[in-house]
This record gives sequence, C-alpha cells and structure tokens, in this order.
Amino acid sequence: MLGSLSTLLKRDLKHATVKMLDPNWHRMNWQASVDLIQEKFPEWDVLITECSALTYPDMTRLMQWLKPNRADDRQCWLAGPYGMANRDQARFDGWDHVLTGEYEWQVLRKLQGSEDKTGLNSHDYIDLDWLPWPEDEDISRISYSEWSNPYPGMIQTFPTRGCPLACSFCVVPTLYGGHGQSFQSHRCRSVENVCDEIEYLARKYEGQFSGCFFNEETHNANADWLASFADRLIGRGLSRFKYDAMCGYWNFTEELIMLLSRAGYCQIRIGIENFSQEVGKKIGKRIIPEKLGQVLEWCKAAGIAVYGTTQVGAPGSTFESDVRTLQTMVELRNSGYIRTWQNSVSTPQPGTPMFEAARKEGRLLTEDVSLYDGTRPVMNLPGYPAEKIMEAKRMFGA
Repeated sequence: MLGSLSTLLKRDLKHATVKMLDPNWHRMNWQASVDLIQEKFPEWDVLITECSALTYPDMTRLMQWLKPNRADDRQCWLAGPYGMANRDQARFDGWDHVLTGEYEWQVLRKLQGSEDKTGLNSHDYIDLDWLPWPEDEDISRISYSEWSNPYPGMIQTFPTRGCPLACSFCVVPTLYGGHGQSFQSHRCRSVENVCDEIEYLARKYEGQFSGCFFNEETHNANADWLASFADRLIGRGLSRFKYDAMCGYWNFTEELIMLLSRAGYCQIRIGIENFSQEVGKKIGKRIIPEKLGQVLEWCKAAGIAVYGTTQVGAPGSTFESDVRTLQTMVELRNSGYIRTWQNSVSTPQPGTPMFEAARKEGRLLTEDVSLYDGTRPVMNLPGYPAEKIMEAKRMFGA
C-alpha cells in the first residue's frame, strides 16, 4: 500500500514533495535509515510507515530518534495490522497517529485537511481503479523480484485486494475490518487496468521483464473475474509473459486451470497448511485433501508448477499429524506435484484470534515480537510443547 500511497500523493498533492524510501530493501538497519533521512530530507514534515510485528521495534526506534520530543510539530504516522491491534502501545511509544485499514485515502484527506471518503465504495473499501499504479520512480519495481519466482525479471503486481477467508492465524482480516467482519473485502481491478499496467512494465523494463508475480492475498477468490482476466491476457498478446500467483485451491476447476496455462501462468502458490482436519477446524480454514489432489493433478497436466506452504505447530496439530503432513509433502514433491515447498512454524501474530487464544490460555512463550518470524515456536500446544514442534520442523528440510 505504501507504493500506491506514494504515487497517489504525487498525483493529488501537487505542491508537496513526496519521497518513498525502502531501507529494508537496501538491508539498512534503523540507525542507518535515520542517517539517510537526516542527510537527504532534513526538513521533513510527515513520516508515514507501514510495518509488521516483526519490524515494529526497529521502526519505532527510528521514529523516536527522528522525533525525540513530543512537542515537535513534525508527525509520524503508523499503518498496518500491528499498529491497529496495539493502538495504546503505539501511542505510548510516540506514534502521533495510527492509521486504520486501507489508509491511502485517509492520508490523502488528512494532508488535504479533509476527512471526506472520496474514492471509497459503499462498503468503505477503496475502489482499486481509483488508485494509481504503485511507486516506480523512487524505487525500481523490477528490483523486487524474489528468489522464489520461477523466472528472473518477474515484477510484483496487485490485481486484487482483500480476502473472503478469515483464518485465525492471518493478519489480513485485521486490516480489512476484523475477523468475522472482512468477508466482503475482496475486490478486483478492471482487467483492462491490470493489462495496461503489465504493458507499461514490459515497455519500461524491456529486455529484463519476464512477467508478473501477483502477490495479493487470494488472486483467484473471484473465479469469474480471473477467467475474464486470463482471456484478456490472451486477447492482448500478454500471454507471452509468465505469471506466478498467490491462490487458494477451493474454487479451481480443470477448465480454469487450463485457461490460466494458456494465459501464461507458470506457477500458483497454495496455502496447504496441514492435512489434519482438526487443524483446519482450529485455524478456520477448510482442508479438503481430495480437492487439493485434483488441483495438483490439473496443474501438473497443464504445466503449471505449484508452490506449497505448510505450518507445523498450528492449533489442533500433534507431533504425529505434523509428521504425516510433512511426509505427504515430501511425496508430492518427489512425484512432481509440488515444485517448491515452504514449511514454517505456526506463529500467532498479535491481533489475531490465534494470538489472543494463546495469550488467554497461557501458552505464549514470549511476547517479544522480534522473535515472531516463523522459524521458531513462540507458543506451546496442549500435549505438544515447543521443543517437540521444533523437532518436527527439523526432520524435514522444507
């Protein structure tokens, strides 16, 4: 959202100087980031950041160093689910304003001196075609290609936003209204708008651009829109590029998978989580092994690779169920149904139902959010302690 915010402010605040910085990309710590801001922008007025639980401590140090005195007229605004779930802490730490939900319109109106919700639809969700494309001046979007992309030169693009699911471990519902409130949050840009952006990226990065990584919450949540989009990719000759997308498997059909293959999709990423039905009940996500098996068969036949993700130590799991899940993933990878596999430790992010339950039941090992990185257990489960969870993870090199 920061990328869209930057271009929005540049578009609609004609007399302001707007600059986007990404110290994280440059692997700069908070002190180096402070030095850069003080050197390049000593007269800054408003600093806006979005950060996760993991990066909140460092971003707060940066803010406190840049604005050590609360009487300072300059403003530091915090966005993102962590701040929303921990407003009192954020204000105590010195943040002047905690932004709620999709914050692009809020920032624009505040800087214009208005609270008007122009740009929002009837559900108070932003009309995505109202937003400009993300920042591509202060940063180079092609520099954000990931090691996990199947081809170099794939640029992150966001055709949709929101998710119809409300998994208990996920911070996304927090951003879009809260768990149990955000089922209508999924929206799609017009297919022509997305295709125009792809053509722009292909022209700007000619010779480097190979396609797009659709890094949204759930790219395929609206199957009708996705089919229309795939048809347009083919119709506009954009199927010559490659596409990678974050998806769920529940609403795929064989016909849609084959269409995506013709449109240039070379990989889909699926949150498999676990094969235990008890885990599915506890995390609020339906686990349908038969449907997953069908989708994997269709993808293999269509030449679409699958990137699978699992988590060990999720509520409802046991050492035995986690090991069975991981063994199944090894078999799927060895037989060519899974190209790449990411296995994480289930982590109760602050603000989620999973976190609140673990805290209430006394199962949290620490509330130091700098340790909430998915590589180590931060909670015990009944009959399944953290050291045993880590043992299950270490048994498989996923």
